[in-house]
Amino acid sequence: MKDESRFYRRLFGRFATGVAVVLAEEDGDIRGLTVNSLTSASLNPLLLLFCVHNDSRSGDHILRVGRFTVNILAADQEKVARHFAGRRDAHAEFSYIREEGFVWLTHSNAAFLCDLEAAYPGGDHRIILGRVKNMVGPDECQHLLVYHQGRYGNLQSKAITDSQAEGTQP
Repeated sequence: MKDESRFYRRLFGRFATGVAVVLAEEDGDIRGLTVNSLTSASLNPLLLLFCVHNDSRSGDHILRVGRFTVNILAADQEKVARHFAGRRDAHAEFSYIREEGFVWLTHSNAAFLCDLEAAYPGGDHRIILGRVKNMVGPDECQHLLVYHQGRYGNLQSKAITDSQAEGTQP
C-alpha cells in the first residue's frame, strides 16, 4: 500500500492547485496552515471546504476556535505558504488584519471569513466545511501562487475585471 500511496500522490501532483493559508486566532494566539485542497462547496448558503491532516495541531486549533479565514495567496507569497506549511522561514514577511473577530493576511488575493459549519472524517484527513460570513480582497487580482508536482509556481493570466469574470464558468 505504501508504493500505491506514493504513486497516487505523484499522479495527483499533476493536478495544479491554488494555494491558501487558513488562519484562526484565540486569545492572541494565531495559528495557520497551508492548504491546496480548497473548493467552493455551495453558493446558497456560501460554503467552502478544505482538508487538514488528522495530526495537525493547527487543524485542532481551528476546530476548537470554530472560526477561521481562508486566504488565497498571491505569487509573491511563496515564503508565507512555506512558513505555514511547517517550514518556518525567518524571512517570510507577512502581516495581519484583525476585524469582526477574524484575522487575515494582508496582500493576499482574497480572504474568506468563515464560521465552522461541520467537520467530517476523511481517512488520514478531516474535511472542514466553513460558512462564509464575509469576504475581502483587492480590486485587482494579483498573479496566483500555484502548486504543481511538488513545487510552487505562479499563474500569470490575462487581467480581467471582476465584471468581466461575473457569470463565467470553467
